Amino acid sequence: MNKWAWSTKGAAWIAIAAVSMTMLAACGADKTDSGDKKGTEPAAQPKVEEKKPIELVFYSSSGDFDEPAFMETFGNKIKAKFPYITPKFIPYNATNRMDKMVASGETIDIVYYSIGASTELLEYKLYQDISDLIAKNKYDLNRLEPAVLDAQKKLAGGAIYGLPVFNNTMSLFYNKDLFDKFGVKYPKDGMTWEELADLAKSLSRTDGGVSYKGLTMSPTAAMVLNQAGIHYIDPVTNKSTFTTDAFKKQFELLTSFAKIPGNGLDAKTVPLAAQIALFNKDKLAAMHLHFSVYGLTQFKDTLNWDVASYPVMKDKPGVGAQPYPTYFYITKNSKLRDDAFDVIAYLSSNEFQEHLAKRGMLPILKDRDAIMKQFGSEVAYLKNKNINALLPKTYTPSGYASANQLIAQNIVVAKFQAAYSAVALGEKDVNTALREAEEASNKEIDALLATKK
Repeated sequence: MNKWAWSTKGAAWIAIAAVSMTMLAACGADKTDSGDKKGTEPAAQPKVEEKKPIELVFYSSSGDFDEPAFMETFGNKIKAKFPYITPKFIPYNATNRMDKMVASGETIDIVYYSIGASTELLEYKLYQDISDLIAKNKYDLNRLEPAVLDAQKKLAGGAIYGLPVFNNTMSLFYNKDLFDKFGVKYPKDGMTWEELADLAKSLSRTDGGVSYKGLTMSPTAAMVLNQAGIHYIDPVTNKSTFTTDAFKKQFELLTSFAKIPGNGLDAKTVPLAAQIALFNKDKLAAMHLHFSVYGLTQFKDTLNWDVASYPVMKDKPGVGAQPYPTYFYITKNSKLRDDAFDVIAYLSSNEFQEHLAKRGMLPILKDRDAIMKQFGSEVAYLKNKNINALLPKTYTPSGYASANQLIAQNIVVAKFQAAYSAVALGEKDVNTALREAEEASNKEIDALLATKK
């Protein structure tokens, strides 16, 4: 489960996607003949130096990949591309915790985390700048989605610690049966938040003695990937941003849906798990806002669903939520950094991105149209879904910009959830809830960061 109480860790929903989508084993590599030919004689091929067999050790604390799932998604393709490399995956468990492995001197070559779950990388100082390897290998950073690359640079203080391999963001999921039942048109791509509110109002009703809600959501996910590009913690001052105008505007937007007549929440329905259940289990909510890949994997066969693009701010058409990429990092302790770089560069290649997209994992490339045409082609339940809605034309820049934001994020997320619940339930007004959340957060942030000096 997620340290942020999202019901999973940073990369969990992507990981679940990988586990759910192990339909085909990718055990071969394309072979091409690039030699020029003169007449019928093939040109002499340069002698390729045989590399000494090595083992590359991978680790992540997400806890969602077991060894077979890792090999199915990553390892077999790596082995096929680099026959001299044997990938070894260390699964997360009580024994294989990062603190224990660091204490024992366990060698790990590559770790991977979503941007919001990279705390261990920074806390244990496992990172290293790989800018020299990028230059040495003439790796083209311009291939990457700019918002995803910029997020890494901000997190690394201008350096680059890792390369992105898969992505996530926010989407609007809806129950087609409820829209059909009430004769309401399905959500359209490009809707504004105001249009979404109107749609939620039209679907919040009581029918045959049964109460239906227009919209439920993951408020924490929506807030962390908000369209103001603001984080809970200011990266410069290390103080909470709860009472800033930008944060307050996003907070009021999210809590406003709980004030729609018929769409209100109570103590039983305000928790995230309950809001999800109203949508996919009880089928009493017409729409749900959540992480894109969470919805794709968790709603897959629970109801007659489809997806629309995440709502936009009226003054920012075409701009979606923030990206939530997962990066693969070469650790500072790796003695195989050149080989490790070859691997993570391959994982971000068009070839491998196509492999992931077919399995329902979102690409991290700038030019993604061709790859998205194959998205979910190996996943039966994604057939005929509106996959073009999953990625925005433009991402909101990531709010992650410092190590301290990650180190102290559990504090502020807990305070946000408490403030959201208090306002949604009518227990506090917005100003009071945010002021109290900020005051409490700042005290705990100061105390925590003092222990890290």
